[in-house]
Amino acid sequence: MPIVFVDLETTSLREPWLPGGRQIWQLAVIRREDDGRETSYNRFVPLRELDLDRATSQALTISRFERHPESNGSDTDVATGREIAELMVELTADQPVWVGAAPWMDANDVLHLMSVHGLVPLDAADVPWDFRLVCVISQLLGRTGLPPTAAVGEMAALVGIDQSAYAIHDALADTYFARDLFDALTRSGDGRGGAG
Repeated sequence: MPIVFVDLETTSLREPWLPGGRQIWQLAVIRREDDGRETSYNRFVPLRELDLDRATSQALTISRFERHPESNGSDTDVATGREIAELMVELTADQPVWVGAAPWMDANDVLHLMSVHGLVPLDAADVPWDFRLVCVISQLLGRTGLPPTAAVGEMAALVGIDQSAYAIHDALADTYFARDLFDALTRSGDGRGGAG
């Protein structure tokens, strides 16, 4: 079964369907096929589509919003919200497994974006991806036995992944981090992950 590693950067943490709710401003996906081939996607929503007056400064600071290509005079990887929603419809058409560090939030936001653009019915009973979302942070907690308040970097190190090697809170870097954590947690025959 194919896998999609997904991460988003958003304008706040407020639920997207509420007034002033968060908007996706960066979406990144690595899609892994059954034969192991991978394709990565990195898209930014145009500034004109974002309601930045309702964004929270904390969310924009953490996600380093100043990286947005249009803020730097570029349109590289910029796509409309509808184009991004259509891409996700295409990438999830065969119900891949969704893996991420906050998969419930990210899947909810993508489904909301699809709905806003009329790509899924408002009363949809099913999601386009496999409903069993995989959270690599939850997997790490189970593997390491550390308390839920432990730093992700500390947990990742115990399975052989150095979080400092990734530009965290850049959606594309976060997808690679989630992928590498997933692989470290699942590749070992003894079930103990990549740490020796």
